[in-house]
Amino acid sequence: VHLHVHPPETRRTMRAAQRAAWLLLLAERAAGFYLPGVAPQEYATGAKVDMKMNKLTSTKTQLPYEYYRMPYCQPPSIENVAINLGEVLRGDRIVNSLYELRMGVDETCKLLCRKELSKDEADLFALRVAEEYRVHWILDNLPAATKMYREMADGKVVTMYDRGYALGFVGGSDKAVAAVVNTHARAGVPYVNNHLRFVVKFHKDESFTGARIVGFEVEPLSVKHAYKGEPSADVALLSLTTVPVGPDLPPQPVDVAGEVIFTYDVKWEHSEIRWASRWDLYLYMGDDQVHWFSIIN
Repeated sequence: VHLHVHPPETRRTMRAAQRAAWLLLLAERAAGFYLPGVAPQEYATGAKVDMKMNKLTSTKTQLPYEYYRMPYCQPPSIENVAINLGEVLRGDRIVNSLYELRMGVDETCKLLCRKELSKDEADLFALRVAEEYRVHWILDNLPAATKMYREMADGKVVTMYDRGYALGFVGGSDKAVAAVVNTHARAGVPYVNNHLRFVVKFHKDESFTGARIVGFEVEPLSVKHAYKGEPSADVALLSLTTVPVGPDLPPQPVDVAGEVIFTYDVKWEHSEIRWASRWDLYLYMGDDQVHWFSIIN
């Protein structure tokens, strides 16, 4: 058998040619491949901005749950809406929601739904609250963040952020936290955060038309809503008397079966933060997954 052996120079030339061919092929493939979330999106005033639900996580249990595993308000049809490569690679199930946000349009105590929780549903909320679960949402490919203030040893107050927002709290489990969340909380009773305040920051510039979203903050609150008239599943018929919502109102317990009304506020704020820098604050959070999420985005 005759074997033809190429000289070293020829072999090196062939390997270089093969690498060049592979690079050309990848370039051709990449030219027709778009990564959603990489390019900024501009919104006109009043344009719909989709709120997407992700999951619940807990550093206490390390077990994530899909958002609609909890007895939350659900749209008529639950659809998978993951369009980001990072979401796909992590195996997250990103789904649609009932929340309605429109660029630049503020909302105050908007009714989402009224739920009659069964004992099993209330017990599930109570369990996940005790397990310190946090809820994670996504708006314009940005994960929800909760703003916190921490006083340092030198007396300086520093603004910090944490991913997602607390599902709820247990009265008296942490006096400092309970006092901030609600002064009416009873020790040992689990409460669910059924009212959410969204602060969405946007940036405008002469180089583009419309506005770009550069921040998404959530302030969770718990309130046992009251209203005039008879109970109704049609939120349009409910006239709330617990407005405006604040920590001076009794919170919503989930230690027994019963009614829970979910509401939300929306506040839009102009920001000087540019779209390319909107991920900066997430890099200082204590969750390694945030770094992966931001890099993939």
